Order: sequence, then structure tokens, then C-alpha cells
Amino acid sequence: MKNRKFIQNISIILVLMFSLFCLFGCGGQKTKIVSNLDNETKTEENIKQEKGTDKQKKEDVSETKETKDNKEVKEESKTATENEKKEDSKDAEVKEDKKEVKEEAKKEEPNKENKKDNKLESDTKVIDGVTYKGYKGPVQGEVKYKEGTPSGENANEYKASGDIQSPYKVNLVVTRDYGKKKMYAKNVGLVKDEVGMEVLFRNLDIQTAYGGGFVNSINGLESNYTFHTGKDRKKSDWFYWVNGILAPIGIGEYRPQAGDVIWWDYHDWSVTMFAPAVIGSYPQPFRNGFMGKNPGTVIMYTPNYKQSAENLKTSLISKGVKQVDVSEYDSSVLNKPKKYYILIGAWNELSEGSKVINDINKKNKLVGTYVKFEDGKVHGLDFKGNTISSYDTGGAIYAYAAGMGSTKPIWMVTGTNDEGVNMAVDTLINNPKALDKHFSAVISKNKIENVPYSN
Repeated sequence: MKNRKFIQNISIILVLMFSLFCLFGCGGQKTKIVSNLDNETKTEENIKQEKGTDKQKKEDVSETKETKDNKEVKEESKTATENEKKEDSKDAEVKEDKKEVKEEAKKEEPNKENKKDNKLESDTKVIDGVTYKGYKGPVQGEVKYKEGTPSGENANEYKASGDIQSPYKVNLVVTRDYGKKKMYAKNVGLVKDEVGMEVLFRNLDIQTAYGGGFVNSINGLESNYTFHTGKDRKKSDWFYWVNGILAPIGIGEYRPQAGDVIWWDYHDWSVTMFAPAVIGSYPQPFRNGFMGKNPGTVIMYTPNYKQSAENLKTSLISKGVKQVDVSEYDSSVLNKPKKYYILIGAWNELSEGSKVINDINKKNKLVGTYVKFEDGKVHGLDFKGNTISSYDTGGAIYAYAAGMGSTKPIWMVTGTNDEGVNMAVDTLINNPKALDKHFSAVISKNKIENVPYSN
């Protein structure tokens, strides 16, 4: 009995376990699949999905690969492009460098020119609106001159500083032995209102004395009087004229005007201390005057020479002389001249009743004329007053002033007779260059001679 109950109990437990198994087992299966058909359908779809997934994966992989490849291509392309850009940039830089080099080269040329220009500009000064090139400023007072020392011992210290470019010019002339030997003659630059010594310093080798206002030596030719004693001392020195008039002041005080002729001559002054006027700067002083003042010119003539006077007036005007008058000869105005006078006529007519003209003839060498009319002849003299040449028919041109400081000279255009006068007038009008650097002139049929004669 007991065994039957035991079997029954076990059977009940088994049934309950089976029921629970079915309940929980089937419920779990139901969650996953409903039937075999559904399972099969699901499986096919899963396969398709798996294939699609695989295909998608492959496509994704392919796309990824392509993307990667494209990316790499793009990267390579980008790199290539960047490289090209770099190359282009390098080329551009090279071109730019070349351009800069060319530009620098171009700049260099102007720079070279600019350096030259700067150098020129450094020597260029503008004073009162006037430009002077090569002008370095005043020299006088900046150079120490060793007075008492012969110029030959320190000649290198007196070298010319050089001419300048200026709108103003003067003619600088240097001669020796009364104009017989030319040492220098040039048209040189002038700074407005400067003193004449500056013109000398720039163009000549100068040594000064007596405080700097006296020219002791020019281009190595020095005074035989200054710094010499005893037998070595001789009366030979430098003298200067401005427009044919002996300057009454030192060159360190004189202020030249544009167009002036500054003439220096070295000569013996043992007989003639001063020659107040010379003719070798013609048509000066009639054109410029002296020290900026021009009193005007009067041509006076004796009978028969009115036309000659008119012709000479025309000639002077053509040479830039602005104020010229013509009148009959009046000897009384010669005592105290107020103008520049040019006298035309035969010697005997001009000298008649004129103390001034007769004194000039008598003193000749002492007043620096070196021409003498005597016994119907014209005589040419040496610097000591000795007669060297004589002409029965001859003319003469010479200038006279009352003394140093007299700035209104009288010019004589005369001769032994009409023929001699005409020769003198013709020389002045048609051959004035023949008078260049002449103290006085004696004119014959064959020649024009500079007097005084010298050794």
C-alpha cells in the first residue's frame, strides 16, 4: 500500500514537473520562433540579410577602400598641388629675387649717380638764390701763409683750390714784363659780392704778405723786393688793374663785378712806380666801369674826325657800352675828368693849348704811357724811357690818369698826321684784339707794337 502511494506521489511529481517543463519550455520557444515555417522563412531572410550585410560590408569595405584610395589620391593630388604651389612659389620667389636683383641693380645705378650727385651737391651752394657748383666757401683767412718764407720753399701750400661754375664770370689775366709774356688767361667763376682775393685763391697759386692783403707770389713768381735785403733786393713786383684802371685798393678789399677784367702783371718798377691806366682790356673800362660805377663815355674829336668819332661810337655800342656821347674837342674838361674821354685827332691839334696833354707827353715813362711825340715823329719807349722805335707816319693808342686812385682815364687815339690817326682809329674799330694785354700801342704801316719795350 505504501508502495502504491509512493508511486502515485512520484507520478504526480513527474506530471507536475512535465507540466512545468512544458509551460516554461514552450513559453521560451514561443519568444524566439512561432512555427517551423516561420523559422524557415526567418532563416532565409536572415541569410539574405546576412548576405546583404556581407555585401554591404564588402561595399562598405570597398567604399572604405575607395574612400581611402580617393583620400590618398586626393592627398597625393593635394600634396602634388601643394608641391606645385611650392614650386610655383619657389619660381615666383626666384623671379621675385631676380626682379629684386634687377631692381637693386637699377637702384644701384641711380645710387652711383646719387653718390656723384651727392658729392656734387656737397660742393654746391645756393647763396641769395644763386647756385654755385664746386664752391667750397671762402678761402681767405682759412689758409695760413708763412710770411718771410720764399714761395719756392713752401709752394705746395699755395695750390689753387679750383674754379667754380657760376652765372657770374670775370676774365682773369696774368702776365709779366708789361704784358709781353702771358702766364694765365681764363674766364672764371665769381661769387657775387666776394672779394677779388677769393678769385685768385681758386685759380692761381698765391702767396700773400703784409697781413694777407698783398700778393707776394703768383704761380711761383715772387716779389724780388719783399723778404729780400741788400743786393738781392730789386724793384720787381705784382700790380693789378681792373678794366684797365690801376686799383687804388688791395685785391683783398676789391669786389669784382661780373664781366670785369682783372689783370695782374709782374714787372720792374724802378722807373715807373705806377701805370694808372692801360689799354689792354678794351672795350673796358667803357663797358663795365670800375667798382660797379660807370660815369659814361665821351668821344671828342678835332676837325675832320667827326665821322671817325661816330664810327667808334657805333663800335662801342656793339660791344655792350651803353652810354656814349660824341662832341667836339674841348681840352678844358681834361683837368678834372668826370667821364671817360676818348680823344681823336692829330697830335699837334690835341696838344695845342692843353697843359694836360703836353705833360703826358713830357713825363711819358713816369706816368706809364711810354709814347712820345717829338720832331714830327712818334717814338716808342722802353720802361726806362729810352727810345726804341720812331715813325714819321705812325699812330698811337695809350691811356692816362692823373695818378693812383684816379679812376677816370683819358684815352688818346692819335698820330703824327691824318694817316697815322686813321691807322689808330681803324685798329680800335676793326682790330681791337691786336691791343690785348698791351700797356700802350705804337702803330705803323707794318705792325702794332706793345710798349714799353722790355729786356
